[in-house]
Amino acid sequence: MAYVTVEQVNETLGSDWADPAAKPLAVQMANTWLTARQIPEKLSLEDQQTITLAGSYLAKMAADGTLYAYSEGVVASESVKADTVSVSTTYANGSRPVLADMAFVTDLLSKWLSGNSFQFRLARG
Repeated sequence: MAYVTVEQVNETLGSDWADPAAKPLAVQMANTWLTARQIPEKLSLEDQQTITLAGSYLAKMAADGTLYAYSEGVVASESVKADTVSVSTTYANGSRPVLADMAFVTDLLSKWLSGNSFQFRLARG
């Protein structure tokens, strides 16, 4: 299923979102990510526009090499200093915060991802 095309991503993000040679694979990765989350194929026009926007950001992340590299940040320690305002966060064992684009995509797709965003089906034969 093609949720988003190179042309749609170009329209959404502008033509400079990725090197032209990298765009087809980035869009394929975005479509694969959406397919894996079982986003419905038949949607209202408004929902289709939401999916196109989310797919565009996913394609951009794929082109940047971050789509399948994101992880939930596990905070090891956090400190806040009130006077002169200072905030420090340390993440555990190489984890890193969720990228802003992924947080945006997750929010865009929340009505489809709730309850199944990071689950998988286990079949025993």
